[in-house]
Amino acid sequence: MRPDAIARRYARALFELAEEQGSLDAVGAGLGTAVGALSDPDVMRVLTGPVSRDRKRSLLSRIVDTTGAPPLVHDFLLLVADHGRLKHLPVIRTVFDAMVDDKRGVTRATIKSAGPLSPDLVEHVTRVFGDLTGREVIAKIEVVPSLIAGMIVEVEGRVYDGSLRTELDKLHQRMASGS
Repeated sequence: MRPDAIARRYARALFELAEEQGSLDAVGAGLGTAVGALSDPDVMRVLTGPVSRDRKRSLLSRIVDTTGAPPLVHDFLLLVADHGRLKHLPVIRTVFDAMVDDKRGVTRATIKSAGPLSPDLVEHVTRVFGDLTGREVIAKIEVVPSLIAGMIVEVEGRVYDGSLRTELDKLHQRMASGS
């Protein structure tokens, strides 16, 4: 089975249980914290290496307990570990978060600009893309000085490029090709 299909299957199961319990926010936060705690390569090497199942479960339980994750996340992570799917956790988390966003009518966008953006401009850009997508847009802002001016917005798998760097590159290509 493909890794993304595996991640979707586990994320969907966790999402449905969390929704049933009315704990989407707590489970999402707990899953994020746990995935962060388990991102250490040494920890993952132990949890996925040739260590007895009981020792792995014990170590994983101790790690998850320190994160304060809800019992559903604790049990879910043990299940994922028992099935040898811990390496899929980052993708499972991404899919889970996307499912929560979809349920709430939210979409995520990345706005890359040459310099810092004013809160008013960020609000305007998110409103415009909210109208375009029909969803509330939550933006992550990245400053990329090499853009020179303008911005690039990535939302729902599409890229809207209004940067000066791209315009200069296009002009250079047209001049080089003689058109």
